[in-house]
Amino acid sequence: MIVRRGKGDLNKIYRPCKISEVVGNETIKRIINKALENNTLPHALLFTGPSGCGKTTFARLIALGLNCIEGVSGEPCCQCASCIAILNLNSFAVIESDAGRTGDVATTRKILEDLPSAPMGGERYKVAIFDEAHKLGGNSGSEDALLKFLEDTPEHVYIILCTNEPQKLKEVTRNRCKITQFGRLQDDDVCKLLEQVCQFEGFDYKIEILQYISEEANGVPRAALGYLQQIAAEESWTKDAASVVITAGIDIDYVEVYDFCRLIIKERNFQSTVKAYSKIKKIPIEIIRMAVCGFFVGCLKRANNLKEAQQFSEIIDITSQPYFNNPKPEHILMNSLFKITQILRRTN
Repeated sequence: MIVRRGKGDLNKIYRPCKISEVVGNETIKRIINKALENNTLPHALLFTGPSGCGKTTFARLIALGLNCIEGVSGEPCCQCASCIAILNLNSFAVIESDAGRTGDVATTRKILEDLPSAPMGGERYKVAIFDEAHKLGGNSGSEDALLKFLEDTPEHVYIILCTNEPQKLKEVTRNRCKITQFGRLQDDDVCKLLEQVCQFEGFDYKIEILQYISEEANGVPRAALGYLQQIAAEESWTKDAASVVITAGIDIDYVEVYDFCRLIIKERNFQSTVKAYSKIKKIPIEIIRMAVCGFFVGCLKRANNLKEAQQFSEIIDITSQPYFNNPKPEHILMNSLFKITQILRRTN
């Protein structure tokens, strides 16, 4: 169930404040809920997954759950002084850092130096959330400072790193964290979320357009809500009008990878695939993997026959698991691309 809070963009006013309000990622919800209830939550967490799938939101839910005056739980009251301070982003116990903008050594060290002191205002724990955490990996001083802190984290401190490019962090950093891989939502889950929002907002929506938004959002609720807000504002409840809104907002990296996938299907040749890959090498490997997987999920939905469906299903199996835990992720990607071309070349 979703709850409307505050005002502003749909992404903000429908952001969950309790684990039960989160749509999708059911296994992660159960694990973290149980860890909070049993006081077994690891003090260093690494949340990975595509942009907009809820990593930072979940980190904030943990901060809420740890510090609610009513008790540690995945279902904070959202009414006590501690909850309100965290929800309003002005709690002394929760420090959020966008490493993409403030990941320099001095800022990182300042955050880490402040963490050992006891929390103020009645909170139990301090929680440091590093968004775009892979940017710390581009600054060895920042990541080294973090590593040193992770060696001996105080009992009242939790560190949560959020990133869609975990391979850019040192292996030793990843090994010191409990890694949680967030996935994309099912189209049906996204569509249900959009329908509930439309009903709350009183939009005169069309279900087929919500289904279209869900498919085009690639399982990312933030993208889906962004599209919905634009379409509702312009009252663009036709597929052609919605397509214009959605196409304008598609990540350019995904556009390039989708074109790459179309070439793979057309050529079905590994040499051509390697040559085409050289043009998208600048895109992070995990983004390529996720985009390829998402592209072939779409192909599976539109498969013309059982043979095609089986081929696309095999490709999804190959690309559904993250590569960043492997020391040579590009080698794994290249091997996957070879397997994909061989699957597509099969005639029986």
